[in-house]
Amino acid sequence: MAGQGTDGIRRAGSVAWAFVGLAVAIAIVGWVAWKVAVIFPPLILAAAIVFILNPFISRLQRRGIPRLAGVALTYFGFLAVAVLIGLVMYPAVHDQGENLADRWPQIRTKMESWVDDRAESFKGTPLEFDRQRVTESFSNTDVSVRDQIDQVAKVGVKVFHVLLVMILTPIFAFYLLVDLPHLKQVADGLIPGPARPEVLALARRMNAAVGGFFRGQLVVALIVGTLASIGLLIIGLPFWLLIGMVAGFFNVIPLVGPYIGGVPALVIALTTKEPITAVWVILIMVTVQQIDNHFISPLVMQRVVKLHPVLVMLALLLGGTLGGFFGLLVAVPTAAILKILMGHLWRVHVLGHPIEQYADESEAEDSTPTPGGIVREVV
Repeated sequence: MAGQGTDGIRRAGSVAWAFVGLAVAIAIVGWVAWKVAVIFPPLILAAAIVFILNPFISRLQRRGIPRLAGVALTYFGFLAVAVLIGLVMYPAVHDQGENLADRWPQIRTKMESWVDDRAESFKGTPLEFDRQRVTESFSNTDVSVRDQIDQVAKVGVKVFHVLLVMILTPIFAFYLLVDLPHLKQVADGLIPGPARPEVLALARRMNAAVGGFFRGQLVVALIVGTLASIGLLIIGLPFWLLIGMVAGFFNVIPLVGPYIGGVPALVIALTTKEPITAVWVILIMVTVQQIDNHFISPLVMQRVVKLHPVLVMLALLLGGTLGGFFGLLVAVPTAAILKILMGHLWRVHVLGHPIEQYADESEAEDSTPTPGGIVREVV
């Protein structure tokens, strides 16, 4: 008994030091990543493309199609689908875009009037504000010509960076997809023999979580955007297609994205239609999200990222603060990877579960459907 207790203390101590080492390693990697952050946007998007397309390419390869040809066919297929969707949607998007540009001064005036009314109602309260003063504080007119040139230069650099990301992302993804089997072989060769079962079990879970997240979120976003557009079309809301596209795009961000995507619909309803239209907009957006939460996400993403909503919100807050939009994009899968890693260390190295038992338990856990969407915690 005493020997077992001593072994348990030693194991707990070794795990504690492992956590310390892991924290130091994460800090070092984070510092290095902060210094070279410019390379991450194209790599993140390229990794997302790899996770989305690799299952299709692997399926073609199993049917005897060479890897390079499979990558080319998959790229061409998805490009053809995207072009076809763009051609179908272009007339409506173009007309609604021009209509929005024509009506924007009227919409802006109504928005300013609404804000002025709220400012009037808040007079004499701690929430008192003045719209003009707030606007002036954000738009400082006392700027020198040199400062204006510097601002234009910064905008130009950002535009160039975005264009560079758009060009490099598909190129990076193409080469990664072609060389993925070789990269896996190289990675397997670097794993020591005794640790291979443990590392492969961890890698399998992480790959399933990250790949399932990106593929599932893309499918869910397309469905949500379509449903929102149809609902807004039924009630006759102007710019229904543009607003539906925005709602689908922001739905990629769990929990907070749907609410951000619903704001433009509400603003357009309040500035272009009767107040009752805003009520219909809220009902439609809430209904779409309920359909997503209870039917779409459980079917599409039942075996992937399983996190408590509080952890998801904390991950999004940290990711958005550190990395902006790209931080929001990777916050949830990163949190899922950390959860998998910590759970593995606890079960295998603290509780002493055999790796075979852990692999069987994790496989059964991952195959269990999660009612209510992707952010439910598995106890």
